[in-house]
Amino acid sequence: MNMFRFKITKWKGKVMLISSDMEAAEAEKSQQKDERDGKCRLILEASGADSEDTSDNEPEISRTMSISSVRKVRDQKLHMRKILVKGILESERTYLSLLKEITELKRKIQNQITNLRESPMCSMEDVTTMFYQVEEIHVQHGNFVEKLQAKVDAWSDTQKVGDTFKELIVYFPLYMKYVNHTHEAAECIQKCTSNNEEFRKLVSSVKLSTGSQHTLQELLFTPVQRLQRNTLVIHDLLNYTPEDHDDYKILMKTLDLADHNLKNFATTPDSQIANTEDHLVKSGFVVEMVGNSRKLRFMFLFTDVLVCTKHKQTGRNRVNVFEVKWFLPVPQITMETKLDKVYQIKEDTESMKKKIVSLKAELRREMKIHDDKGERTSWLSSGTRTMEKLKKKIEEQEAALILASPHLPLQFSTKEDSKNHYILLSTDYEREEWRDAMLAQQNHHHGGLQRLLSGHDVQAKINESKQLPQVNNIGNVLIKKDDEMLNGSLNVTIHKLDGLDSPCDTYVQLHLDSYGYFFMQAKTRPCVNSVEPNWDQDFELELEGSQTLRILCYTVNREGEDELIGRSALELSRTWLSSSFKEQKISMNTLSLMISVRHTPATKTLKRSPSKIQGGLFGTRIGIACSRERKTVPSFVTACIKEVEARGMEEVGLYRISGVTSDIQRIKKAFDKNVESRWLPVYLRAGLNVLGDSDINAVTGVLKLYFRELPEPLFSEASYKQFIDTIGLHDGDAKEKVFLQLLHDLPNENYYCIVAIVEHLVRVSKLESKNKMSLSNLSTVFGPTLLHPAVSDQQNPTQLMQDAQDVFLQAGVLYFLLQLAASGRNIRRCEATIEMHGEDRLV
Repeated sequence: MNMFRFKITKWKGKVMLISSDMEAAEAEKSQQKDERDGKCRLILEASGADSEDTSDNEPEISRTMSISSVRKVRDQKLHMRKILVKGILESERTYLSLLKEITELKRKIQNQITNLRESPMCSMEDVTTMFYQVEEIHVQHGNFVEKLQAKVDAWSDTQKVGDTFKELIVYFPLYMKYVNHTHEAAECIQKCTSNNEEFRKLVSSVKLSTGSQHTLQELLFTPVQRLQRNTLVIHDLLNYTPEDHDDYKILMKTLDLADHNLKNFATTPDSQIANTEDHLVKSGFVVEMVGNSRKLRFMFLFTDVLVCTKHKQTGRNRVNVFEVKWFLPVPQITMETKLDKVYQIKEDTESMKKKIVSLKAELRREMKIHDDKGERTSWLSSGTRTMEKLKKKIEEQEAALILASPHLPLQFSTKEDSKNHYILLSTDYEREEWRDAMLAQQNHHHGGLQRLLSGHDVQAKINESKQLPQVNNIGNVLIKKDDEMLNGSLNVTIHKLDGLDSPCDTYVQLHLDSYGYFFMQAKTRPCVNSVEPNWDQDFELELEGSQTLRILCYTVNREGEDELIGRSALELSRTWLSSSFKEQKISMNTLSLMISVRHTPATKTLKRSPSKIQGGLFGTRIGIACSRERKTVPSFVTACIKEVEARGMEEVGLYRISGVTSDIQRIKKAFDKNVESRWLPVYLRAGLNVLGDSDINAVTGVLKLYFRELPEPLFSEASYKQFIDTIGLHDGDAKEKVFLQLLHDLPNENYYCIVAIVEHLVRVSKLESKNKMSLSNLSTVFGPTLLHPAVSDQQNPTQLMQDAQDVFLQAGVLYFLLQLAASGRNIRRCEATIEMHGEDRLV
């Protein structure tokens, strides 16, 4: 009878009998393999892979390969972990050698003091202050390196190092004392350097055993840098430690402890660790002047360094790459804005902006069409060929605009770097944003030891910042919903300013964006020699896809120069805007400005309702006004044009900058009266007197208001579509003939008034160098005013989006006509007509 020996064991969750030791060993080996596979399955499940068959057709080999691939990834992680720990050990050994050399330098100075008691280079108290806690840190770090070396010597895939790094974090209070003492150490080094030439020579260039040379300040800053590096090292270890590894939880607890210590340290009153916290403060496209050339740059402001880079996109996936051109330590930077050299804008940037705005609106319209079809699109996603072409055009135009428009200089320099770096920005607002951001970081640096960065360090910071540059937040503008884009008008009343220290001349500017680009829209009168300036001036600003109102407060200094003393931005939203005025207190550092804001939607501003005043001027058909006065052009229009040409042709922003609403309404009221025909000359003289006494921006504002309130647009609703369609013709000669025929076919009163306005605007554009109003700018201002049909109350967001697109087409119609007239082409019906109505033509 054979005797069998059985062994009871557990395998795959079941109790089994094993007949031999060999079988038991095989079972145990198989069980260990299954446990590893189980861990792999857990990883697969966490990543969304199935650990069990979900389909009868799924082959078993697929799951086996998935487990095999995950095991391979895990093995690669463990291999990288081994290499990483060895690399950390080498780095820590180098740091330990540096601490040793700093300690030896301390002893060298102490020996010099002991041997030369009569004329020592500094006192023993000074040495203690400069090298505070250095020896203690050296000893502590030596213990850490010794323990880590032992771990590496006995390395295996299961080796744990988390407990060793945890001991290092426990010594954090020692580093905390050291860092908080750095300011005193720096002052002491400065004092001793000034008092003793021998000491200055010794500490200005300390030669290390590696052959490199550093100042004492640089060497003493090393432990400060090491403090945060420890946290980064633990982060790296976690990245290459599998989650099922026994060391993972220990490392997580160590990291939590390190983060907790850093956060607590940063909030203490005397802490200087905030100076070494590394994060991105501000970034954006700027223009750098290199000699006489403009270079497009992308600038990063970190807490400790300002970096200027060249941005480019490479590869099929258009990966962002930033090549560092130069960098400056934040504490050492000095800034200057008042420079002798003046940088001029050569290109028609306003025209460029409007072209981009038009392209954006066209792209939004295209995206809207696809969204309605259920094909969800966004700025970042790929779309149709048309959409991709529009995106490319926008990017090209924006790059050209950014390069062309900046003209306000901001100079950066340091004492160590003899070279001055000139950055150009487009507006005072943007320049002050950069200045304020820089000053805020410099105020956080309370002296102390300055961190020295190499080019490699700076490039690493840039790569880790993971910036996706967007010009003027184009993506944010494009993904806005149609009903979030504000159109219509915004009434802004500037009340008073508080917080001035002494009397001065002050005024306020209002800048409003259109699809992400800002335009100066209004300016208050100067309030002279007042410590509490009070304006109570109301402005009506036209909204075109607007989101932000910028408010800038200026003072005029003794040299007659404008200085920006306060700025703020108000985000516009239907959630708080209403048809009634809302008072807002705008804080600008120590200043506070009181304003009131009211929004009127486009359905109201372009309603073109008939006048309620019998015999009035505004809201009355132009034919009736001309017939009543027996003129081909209303006297009011002629008077406004003459007034502008007499005293406003060199006014910057003519027709673009809004006049004070109360002044505009006063002029309107003077002309808009029910007057019998026989009293017309008297009432016109009274109106002309008011016109002559008004600010020129009020005159231009009331003229635009007159055309906007006509019951029917000047180009007529009957001909509107034909004018819009004609702009799309490709044959230049045919386009011109059709366009002029449409113009000549208009009713006489419409035709003569259009000709008068067009010829006037051409004369305005000839002084563009003074008034900054090109044909493109003028067509943008007047296009919708002269062409836009009446808007109904029941318009939905889609119709509003169509209106937004039409605005650019309307500007295009007027621009074409202005170009014809400016080129010398006769736009009138015929020479005989010109002589017959010569009295109406303004020369």
